[in-house]
Amino acid sequence: MRLIDTASYSFKALRERRTRSILTILGIAVGSGLIIALLSLGEGISTTVTNQLLTIGANNVIILPAQGSTIRFTDIDAQRISRIPYVSSVAPFYSVPAEFKVGGVSINGRILGIDPLVLQLFFPGIKVEEGSQPSGGSSTQVCVGYKVAHPAVSTVATRLYVGQPLTITAAGSDGIKTNSYTVSCIYSKFGASLFFDADTAVVMPLPAARRLLGETRYQAILVNTDRVDQINYIISEIESMYGRNVIVISPTTILNTVRSIIGSFTIFLGVIASVSLFVAGLGIMNTMIMSVLERTREIGVLRSVGMKRREVLLVFLFEAILTGFIGGVIGVGMGIGLSVGFSGYAGNFLRFGPSFEALPITPIIRPENVVGTLLFALLVGSFSGLYPARRASLIDPVRALKTE
Repeated sequence: MRLIDTASYSFKALRERRTRSILTILGIAVGSGLIIALLSLGEGISTTVTNQLLTIGANNVIILPAQGSTIRFTDIDAQRISRIPYVSSVAPFYSVPAEFKVGGVSINGRILGIDPLVLQLFFPGIKVEEGSQPSGGSSTQVCVGYKVAHPAVSTVATRLYVGQPLTITAAGSDGIKTNSYTVSCIYSKFGASLFFDADTAVVMPLPAARRLLGETRYQAILVNTDRVDQINYIISEIESMYGRNVIVISPTTILNTVRSIIGSFTIFLGVIASVSLFVAGLGIMNTMIMSVLERTREIGVLRSVGMKRREVLLVFLFEAILTGFIGGVIGVGMGIGLSVGFSGYAGNFLRFGPSFEALPITPIIRPENVVGTLLFALLVGSFSGLYPARRASLIDPVRALKTE
């Protein structure tokens, strides 16, 4: 019996027991689909987080007061930090939630009070779409993010232009205050970021932020270095200065932590998916054993017309392999669909508040993962079908023909 005939006979046998075959194939498909979906989403999330962290610069360090700490930073702190070896520049800043009013429409976002000359350190690659950035000493001019200038309900009345007034309301040390400013520039669309959404922000020079918030001390300090390899040294020096009064955030260290967490989580879920596939393999074995018992007389007829034991074994083994392969192919398709469908939900988890945009996550479907999953499904089918196939090949044809 030729190999192609064996495969054709096995496929025909699967079709004759359609309901049972479909249920068994679905078991393999679910396990395979989960593996593909988890691997694709895991790599997609890792890539997205990496790209978003790089938007605030891998060579930046942000210093914040620790939870419960009353520390606030001054120009003296900025000078002390600037003297740390390998530090290129230091930029103290304010970052507070605020409400912006544009043509009667209210927009929730954040104020970023920082020297405009160092804004590129905070948002590498951000560009001015219209106008020009105000001088560092201005207390009446501001720059606005793309979504502030182009609200979701944008009309001629709500669209913001350079030179127009913008009303800002924010809570400072002396209560809630409302001031009016002149729009000096509008930034082009920058996209979502893990820590700060530039598109829903208003950037103002430090004097303007001090006046609005009534603050003489800074909320945080941005530290920049040209030596990414010395980030850990700079962090240790800052921590030795302030101890537990501060939290030092570094995109590089966060990235390593996030990658480790995502990697561990993906492995954990991958093990669960593999167990699911293993259970599906037991389902194949059970189905094949039942098939052997039901087709004992058929096996006797095949043996009586000259089919060898090896050929009987191959017929049943091919059924199991086909079940695994078909389930694997369907599972890969399901996994790709699941990863694409759930990518939006995963993006919603990777944002830091209602004013932040959900991060766009694109599942990464690698060919090696697809091939590996298909091979795994084939192996599960092969090993699950080996015992029933061998059992079928050892059936005595004389006794088999007497079976009703």
